Parts: sequence; structure tokens; C-alpha cells
Amino acid sequence: MSSLALPSENHVDLPSQDSSHDSTISRSRYVVLQSLVGVMLAYQLLSGAELIASRSTIGVIVVGLVAMVLCLSYAPTSILQAAWFSGTVIGIDTVLVTATIYLSGNARSELYLSYFVLMLIAASVRRLSHIIGLSLLLCAGYGVILYQGIVQAGALSPGHLLGVPVLLVMATFYGLALQTVGAERQQKTILLGSIEALKETERALQASRDQLEIRIKGLKGDLSRANEHVRQEKKEREGIEQQLHEALKMEAIGRLAGGMADELSHLVSVIGKQTGVVLSRLKPEDPLYGPVDDIFRSGGQAAAVTAQLAGLGLHDGHVRQVLSVKAVLEDIRGVIRGLLPTSIDLGMVIEDAPMDVEVDREGLEQVLLHLAVNARDAMPHGGRLLIEAKQVFPGHERGLVTGRGGHLPKVLIQVTDTGSGMSLETQAHMFEPFFSTKEMNVGLGLTAVYGIVKHSAGQVDVVSRPGEGTVVRVALPLVRQGRPPASSILAHVAAKDEETVLLVEPNEIDRKLALSTLLRHRYHVLEASSSVEALLLTQQHPGAVHVAVSDLMMPEIGGRDLARRLLEQHPMMKPLFISGYDDEAMVSHRLNPRYLLRRPYRQTGLVEKVRELLDT
Repeated sequence: MSSLALPSENHVDLPSQDSSHDSTISRSRYVVLQSLVGVMLAYQLLSGAELIASRSTIGVIVVGLVAMVLCLSYAPTSILQAAWFSGTVIGIDTVLVTATIYLSGNARSELYLSYFVLMLIAASVRRLSHIIGLSLLLCAGYGVILYQGIVQAGALSPGHLLGVPVLLVMATFYGLALQTVGAERQQKTILLGSIEALKETERALQASRDQLEIRIKGLKGDLSRANEHVRQEKKEREGIEQQLHEALKMEAIGRLAGGMADELSHLVSVIGKQTGVVLSRLKPEDPLYGPVDDIFRSGGQAAAVTAQLAGLGLHDGHVRQVLSVKAVLEDIRGVIRGLLPTSIDLGMVIEDAPMDVEVDREGLEQVLLHLAVNARDAMPHGGRLLIEAKQVFPGHERGLVTGRGGHLPKVLIQVTDTGSGMSLETQAHMFEPFFSTKEMNVGLGLTAVYGIVKHSAGQVDVVSRPGEGTVVRVALPLVRQGRPPASSILAHVAAKDEETVLLVEPNEIDRKLALSTLLRHRYHVLEASSSVEALLLTQQHPGAVHVAVSDLMMPEIGGRDLARRLLEQHPMMKPLFISGYDDEAMVSHRLNPRYLLRRPYRQTGLVEKVRELLDT
């Protein structure tokens, strides 16, 4: 039989027609029902005529029935509400009823059968009203059977009549207990449903918490990206401010350098003229001839530096022309390769796209050569030099500082080396005049690069760290389609047949620029960095030398002495001297201005002068 739960205060709404207070057995109901059962059983035992048990046994049973009523009257509430208590009481009563029926001598099959049917009804029906109704029907059937037995026996005993109230009382007991069990089960079901709802709520809360964490993580990511964007904008603003500061500084330095070049040029010219006057009156064996000639040579070196300063402002807008960066790189590839030792690998990646820019060709070549030489010097033990050219659009090239005109597409020339790199301090001064980390270097090369790029409305940016190489980015505005590139060859100064030019120039960049220009105009060039090397080349050269281009002031053998020796081998040769002195100073040294090319000069001026000498 199911256990009986007795809630004390909690109220559970059940889908039953009975009220909630009928679904539990209170202490008073326990006492009343147990008292009825005890009275009926005691009476049946005490008044039975055919008792099977002895009087002492019956007395014990009666005392036990009274003790049960007393226990129910004084039992603690916690025990009355225990789930096992109701089932225990009903079980004891069932045993007592069965034993009493037997011991009183009224054990008849119809009574046991009725009692058995009553327990079946109680086990199959959960509502008290249904149990009592079915019990009344059972009692009516039992009464019919009892009546027939009385008629046949002709006698009526108390045991016959007590069976009906015992059945009714036990039916009520069973009904109340089972209804309480049903209510407890329903309450348990509701509780389980509440627990499941709580679990579902917990799962929903967990899902909400997960979604909240995802949103918080997303907000953190957005905040991080916003902070990064702010930092990037701040960095770009600082870069633009630094670029403006550098531009203003370089502009001031350029004006200062131009003014200094003008003043020094005048002083150097005076030195050249006066030394010429003095040397014209001295014999070579005179003790003063050597010192005066040294002054003249030193003045020539000063004139060369002055020419470099003046050359910083040479690349103005009037010499800019539309050129293909791809064509320029292909033309100068061999010249750049000649600057590099075999331990440095040269790579060129040129995008197959229109890359026309408006720039001075000589200036662009000078930029490339200076960057190649700097990269080479940063890799004394070898490495890789990569030159890339491609189109870029605003916002697609990180690290490139955008300024005026930043909304237009550009051509990016990127020079990357695997050398020693530069510190931040070096990068801060690398474009300044006379700043150099190399010995025997005037330090005007990168200053010229900066000026050329700026005069071409471009931008130059350097990314470098010590030990991690250097990346130099030069961005030039892309010329819109429809403007045809200028020809790279001036037809009226190009070589005719096989004409050989001996090029003697100690300055590497100037020599390579002149070499590139002469080769592009189809001249055969013998390239030498010193007078001694020039003499060796001409001795090994099987053909004629038509023009010898040399610096007037060179160590070991000067330009005029070199020309005299070469004329012995090649009488038809035309000398062309390059000097920082002006024509007036050279006249004082008995030098015909026709054979003079004054620094600073443009490469077009060089090739025109060569053509002029060859045509006369």
C-alpha cells in the first residue's frame, strides 16, 4: 500500500472535487477513525460467543487498541506528518481487523471476500467520494448476503452486524489515506514540474549570460578596435605633423644651402681665378708652384661640394615630364646591378599596370641609385635587395604617410634590404644635409632624394629597425590616362655609328647617372673611377676612344695630365673636363671653355656636350 504524506502548512491545489482540507488526515481524524475501529473491534471480541482466542489474548488486543488511540492522541506532529506513518497505521489496522474477525469466530467467506473487494476498491480508486460510494454498494451486497444467511440460520449475532460498520470505517480510512497519497503525488508532480521549470529558467539564464559575455567580448573588441583606430589616427596625425615639420625644416635648409652655394661659388671662383693668375707667372720648378697648385686643387674640391649644394635645387618643375616607372626601372636595372657586389641578390617586382608619373627622369634615376647604394652599404656581408613598383590607392598601403593629394592613386616604389637597419635617431636626421654615418661621405645624397621626391609632389617614408633591415617607400602621383609618356631618347644627341666615350668620374652616383644616360643614347662607354683605371681600360680597349669625360681635379693624375696621355694613344680624342669652377676661372688657367662642363650639370647637358664635341 502507498505511503501517506501529511503536509502541515503548505497548500496544494489539486484537480479534485474535494476541498484541500479533506486531502489530509489530521490528528482528530486519526483519533476518531481509530477510536471507531477500536470500539467496534473490542466490542466484537468481548461480545463474541464463539471466541477462538483466550480472554487474556483478547485483553491484550483490546489494550493494544486503546494504546493506539492514545499514541495517535499524543504523537508528535512530525511523526503524524511522516510519509510512512499513515501506511503503518492502516497496515496495523488491517491486521487487527483480520485477526479480530478470525478470533471472534466470525470468519466467514463472504466477510473476507467483502473485505478483500474493499481493499481492491481502495487500491484502484483515488477519490474519497468514489471509495465511500462503492463501499456503500459493497455493504449493501454484504447485507443481502448476511440477510440470506440469517434467514437460513434463523439466528442473528453481533458479529454479523458489526461487519457493515467495520467495512465503512475501513473504507473511509482507506479513502482518506489514499486521497492524501494522491494529493502528495500530485504535489510531487507539481514540485518536479517547478524544478524542471527552474532548470529551464537556469538554462535560459545561462544562455543569456553566454550571450551577454559574447556581447561584452564584442564590445571589448569594438572598443579595442576603436582605441587602435584612435592610436592609428594619432600616429598618422603625428606623422603628418612630423612631415610638415620636416618639410619646413628642409625648406629652410634648402634656402640656406642655396644661399651658401651662391656665396661659396663666388669665393671659389675668386680662388680659381687668382690661382690661375699666379700659376701663369710661375714656372713648374718654382717652390711656390706646388703650394699654389694645391690651393687650386682644394678650391676645386670646394667647388665640387658647392656644386652639390647648388644641385639640391636643380630639380624644379620645369624639367618634369611624363615617364613610365616600369620603363625607367627596366632601363636602369643593369646600372643598379653594377653597383652591387655578387654577394647581394637583386630582385625587381614590377606590377603589370599603367604606372606613369610626372617627374624628372634624371631625378628619378638619382633617387633609385642613392637608395641602392645605401642598401648596399648596409649589407657589407651580402643580402637581398628588392625593388618593387606598383599602384596603390588611399588606405590600401599601411605605413605610408598621406598628406596633400592623399586621395589620389599613386605609384609606389619600395626598396627593401636585409641589412643592418637604422636607429630612430639616425632616421630623424637621415635627410639632413651633411649628415652621414659613413666616412668620406659629404652626406648630401639622401637630401637630394628628399628634394627630388618633394619637387615631384611625392612622399618618402622610411621604416627601419636595427638588425631588421630597411624599407624605403617613395610614392609619386599617378598621371591620368591620355597623357603619352615622353621619349627617353633625344634623337639629335644620340650616338652615330660606333662612338666610344671614356667616362672617368670618382663620384659613384654621378658616374652611374652619366653611364645610364650615355648608354640610353646608344654610346659605347668605358667606365672608370680613377685616372689609373682609365689608362688601363684604354690600353685594353681595341678600338678608338672618341671622347674622354673626366673630372678636372682627381687624385694621382689630374684631368689635363690624363688627357695628354690619352691623346698620345688616341690623337683624335676630344677631352671634356668637369669642374666646379666657372668659365672665367678656367680661362685664367688657359682652359678652353669649349671643353669644359661646369658643375652642377644635368645629364642632358652632358650628352649634348659630348655630341657637340663629336660633331666639331
